[in-house]
Amino acid sequence: MNQIKAITFGLDGTLAHGALDSESFQKELVDYLKEIGYSGGTAALNKSRQAMLEKMRKSQARNIELRFDLLYSNLLFDLGLEITQERLDYIEGLYNRFFRIDVLPGVKEMLVDLSGKYKLAIVANAVTNVSRLALEKLDLAKYFEYIVLSRDLGVRKPDLEIFVYALRSMWVKGSEAVHVGGSLEIDVQGGKNAGMNTVWIKGDEEVTDIHPDYVISNVTELPSLF
Repeated sequence: MNQIKAITFGLDGTLAHGALDSESFQKELVDYLKEIGYSGGTAALNKSRQAMLEKMRKSQARNIELRFDLLYSNLLFDLGLEITQERLDYIEGLYNRFFRIDVLPGVKEMLVDLSGKYKLAIVANAVTNVSRLALEKLDLAKYFEYIVLSRDLGVRKPDLEIFVYALRSMWVKGSEAVHVGGSLEIDVQGGKNAGMNTVWIKGDEEVTDIHPDYVISNVTELPSLF
């Protein structure tokens, strides 16, 4: 891959592992909703929240990303509560507080090595800004020229648009870039659609008829391919 000028990475499952403490988030969310005036029962709240999540899932199935603030605007509306930016920011802050991201071993050292040789970018599916905030907090954001999140574009991987946006931002052709990720359908097929070279981090996902250019078992093996 001597012609490679840029590398894009997925985030969760590629460079880090992230998970929401759903129980704590939901408890704090319910307490806050009651604080700002919600007086309905638990059943009505759960119904509205499930409707919101179903809307999100249906959109994501079509590779459309609905922003967190839009989703929770709908929830506040359904609950008869006033929608303000302050309230939406507070709820998103709660989500970010209970979403933990841990960098995988060896990733920082790998990024130090690669960032001096290639343009690096993140291309990730995310409904909130938590990924960008976490990378800054973990002192990893400085290694990436661009952090491209689906929340910012309104489309999710494997949609062609999100990959093309990253390529154009870095002023490189698809053939001059490689996308690295852990999903055959989302990362490998998405990257191929944009004409990129692809590296699959093989996990528990079943092998399909989607064929990556390279297969590794750990992202820290990536430098050995160049």
